[in-house]
Amino acid sequence: MNRPFLIAFALPCAAALLLAQPVREPSRPVLRELESSIQLELESHGDRVMGHDAYRWRTRLEAISDCRAELKVRATNSIGEQTVHEDSIRFSLGAIERFQIEPQKSWLALPCVGHQKCISTVSTCTKTTKSGIVVDCSTNGEKREESLALQFDGDAGAASRLERDFRRAVELCREAAPAGF
Repeated sequence: MNRPFLIAFALPCAAALLLAQPVREPSRPVLRELESSIQLELESHGDRVMGHDAYRWRTRLEAISDCRAELKVRATNSIGEQTVHEDSIRFSLGAIERFQIEPQKSWLALPCVGHQKCISTVSTCTKTTKSGIVVDCSTNGEKREESLALQFDGDAGAASRLERDFRRAVELCREAAPAGF
């Protein structure tokens, strides 16, 4: 009598456990397309030079994974001793205020929702002295900011496309994941 009772009890429990397994979120092909589009725009328009190569920015999108964007920014100052700053920037696309993404003259403003500090930046810095010695000028730690000024070359078409693609990516990352039963 115990055996049929255990079977009758165990089968529904096992079925319930199988159904309770989290449903893997389907891949988002549109998000992959947006990632490629943003990467191409920044490869074409992510470099900005001021003066006669006195100051140079290079902005690249490394990846978008699980709605988290990772950018690399390299800024070189060649006035006096050459200084190179490299920033690794990470943020959740869902934490960006999509209606406030705005192109400026040569950057795209990506503000966090509610002025929260959702942008994480880890920086390294090297300075080359006139005698050729490379010195580490980094400050330790991670900075958290409430917005990102995404630098590009100022091309109006690129600004419009970057704004559109970032807004769409934020929108996709805020959509509710489909429920599976």
